[in-house]
Amino acid sequence: MENKTNNNKSGLLKLGYVANLKSCKSELNEMLADEEQVSTAELNAIVDNAQIVYLNKYGFSKWRNGENVAQKEAVYLYFETGLKGKSDDSIIGWFERKGKDAVFRGVTWGTMVSLDAKICADKMFHWGDLYFNSEEEGLAFLEDIAASTIPETWSFKNKPSAVNHPILKSYLENTFEVLKKEAERGANNKIVRSQDGRYLVFNTNLLDKFFHEILIVVEVRKQKDGSELLMSPRRVRKELELRKLGFAKDVHPEQPHFFEKVEEVIYQPTWTIDKDFDKFTHIIEERRQRFPIEMQAASSDELGRKLDDAITFAVAIAQRNYKFIVPMYRPQTGKIQLLMPIYLKGTYSSKPDFALILTPDKENEYYTPETILPLDAVYQNARLIAKPDDTWLNPDTIL
Repeated sequence: MENKTNNNKSGLLKLGYVANLKSCKSELNEMLADEEQVSTAELNAIVDNAQIVYLNKYGFSKWRNGENVAQKEAVYLYFETGLKGKSDDSIIGWFERKGKDAVFRGVTWGTMVSLDAKICADKMFHWGDLYFNSEEEGLAFLEDIAASTIPETWSFKNKPSAVNHPILKSYLENTFEVLKKEAERGANNKIVRSQDGRYLVFNTNLLDKFFHEILIVVEVRKQKDGSELLMSPRRVRKELELRKLGFAKDVHPEQPHFFEKVEEVIYQPTWTIDKDFDKFTHIIEERRQRFPIEMQAASSDELGRKLDDAITFAVAIAQRNYKFIVPMYRPQTGKIQLLMPIYLKGTYSSKPDFALILTPDKENEYYTPETILPLDAVYQNARLIAKPDDTWLNPDTIL
């Protein structure tokens, strides 16, 4: 156990990155009785005075030799709030750190039981919300889906991966996330449960070799804290299988819905690209490492002019080829953005240097350049909506 982290920040911010900074107080208050609501100042005081407990990936605060888990070794941290939930359970807050990330991210409110359930789930092999009994089961699942779909490239030709079909993995993981958010907003038939609630089925928006929709069925396993683990996804091979698992006879999960009108996914050449000073500064100063190596030593002015010219060139081509600028769906925000290929050298015989992300503003009819991304990163988001035409965004050639 350790008390305060060694920085000048206070409250939750001293513990790490607070993803839900604007809503975390209201989320906590929703768990409390009406007469026990906390203010921002009170929440900060709770955290500042709390004892911070660091846990390893197994959920223990001490190693086998009896030494406390240090902050730099921890995967989770939590603190007691001293508050009681509506069921009289003690409420804690926790942050977690994933992979090689140096920063803890949070904050999640719950009980020790719910944190234990989270740690237990994290120890299992999973992709997003989809869990498997083993890594082998997960890889076999991907292999089965890849073999059954209309032939498509699901991996990058020149980029090694520990997963056999990384593009397909990302596609299924994010498609389920989209469907889940649609269901939370009240959309029907996005994630359909069996009549006894033990299974759910969803539509991948993929077609098999016979042009039948590929559906995935998942076992729903209850945790001690009442949460659910979605276990052992598998492809539905025939309708009878769903009947035997207790689904209604007329079950038909709907595919994800990304946009209302086709205009949303087509570049509008009459709109203005707002070459915002701050955005250009971010792209050139903070994303310099994404420029070609031979250009990274150039001055900001020179890179700015090259980027400006490349945008002008891309617009000229897009005015003559509406497929040149590609739509992508950003799962984090649930919004459509566009991918503009950037050729800094002004030649189009090879792959682009990177893609410029454009956020549309329909009301004002302009696009804001947000950042630049390498081509492998943007392909996976673009593939959610549809398989891009084999032009500049092709998994066989972009690396």
